Amino acid sequence: MRVFVTGAIGFVGGWMQRELVAAGHEVVGAPGPDELEITDRAGLVRWFSGPNGHPDAVAHLAGMAFAPDAGSDPTEAFRVNVGGTIAVFEALRELGYRPPVLVSGSSDVYGAVGREDLPLSESAPLNPREPYAYSKAAQEAVAVEAGARWGFPVVVTRAFNHSGPGQRPVFVLPALARRVVAVRRGEAPAIVAGNVDVRRDIGDVRDVVRAYRLLLVSAAGGHLGSAPIVVNVATGQADSIRSFIERLCALAGIAPVVQLDPALLRENDPPEICGDASLLAQLTGWHPEIPIERTLVDLLAEAEAEARASKTH
Repeated sequence: MRVFVTGAIGFVGGWMQRELVAAGHEVVGAPGPDELEITDRAGLVRWFSGPNGHPDAVAHLAGMAFAPDAGSDPTEAFRVNVGGTIAVFEALRELGYRPPVLVSGSSDVYGAVGREDLPLSESAPLNPREPYAYSKAAQEAVAVEAGARWGFPVVVTRAFNHSGPGQRPVFVLPALARRVVAVRRGEAPAIVAGNVDVRRDIGDVRDVVRAYRLLLVSAAGGHLGSAPIVVNVATGQADSIRSFIERLCALAGIAPVVQLDPALLRENDPPEICGDASLLAQLTGWHPEIPIERTLVDLLAEAEAEARASKTH
C-alpha cells in the first residue's frame, strides 16, 4: 500500500520509512517544515493530492517529541502537536479521502503513577502533568474525535520510551552513550547523570516502527473495527537508568563512575514507568524482538564514530 508519512525527516520518521519499504510498501515522505509546515492545511491538501497519488494509509509522526522543549515553549507544542493533527485530518476530509491514520501519541499522558498501577494498560486513567503530556493528550483527543465524527479508521499509539541510532543526544540513552565514550577516550572524568534509580520501559525504535506498520496494515485490512482505537507500544520491562549506565560501561570496557548533576534531575520524576502491550500483541501478534543490549551497542558505536569524526575536523 502507499503510505504517506508526516515527520518523515525525524528520528522515528526515518526508521518508519525504512520499515515500510523493507516490507514492500510505497512511501511518500513529507518534506521538512521549510517546504511543508504541518499546520498548513492548504499545503497538506496539495501534498496529499500531488503527483504521488492518494494515500492508502497515513502515519502521522510529525510533532514536538521532547518534553523539555514543550516545557520551554508550550504554545509551540500545542500548535504543532494539536494543530498539526487537526490540519492533517481536515486536509484529508477536504479531499474526500478516508485512509487509516496512525497518530503517534505518548505514554506521558498517563502521568505519574504508583508501582501498584503497573504495568499500565490502555484503560488506566490519564493524568498529564506537564505541557508535553497535555499536548499529547489533546492530540489524542482530537484524533479520536476526528475518527468518530468523520469516519476515519484511527489508531492512536501511546508509545513508551524508545531509542536507537539517530536519536538526538538530548534523550537519555544516546546522551549516556556519548558520556561513556567521553570517559573511555579520557575526555571526561565521570558520567554525569540525573536520577539514576528511576526505572523506565525503553524499547528499540525499530521495534516501535514495526508495531506502527502492523497496526496500519491491520487498520487498512479492516481488522481493527470501525471505532478509533488507542494502543500501547511498550516492552513490558522496566530497568533503572543506573543499569543502562552499567551496561554501556561494560560494553565500553570501563568502570562506571557516575557523578550526579542536579541540573539533570526532573521534578516529580515517577520512580517507575512500565507499559502493558498485550492489546498490541492481540491485534497484530507484535512482541519486541530487539534486545536492549543491541540498542546500547548501536548507540555506543554511533557515539564513538561521532567522537572520532569530531577529532578529525
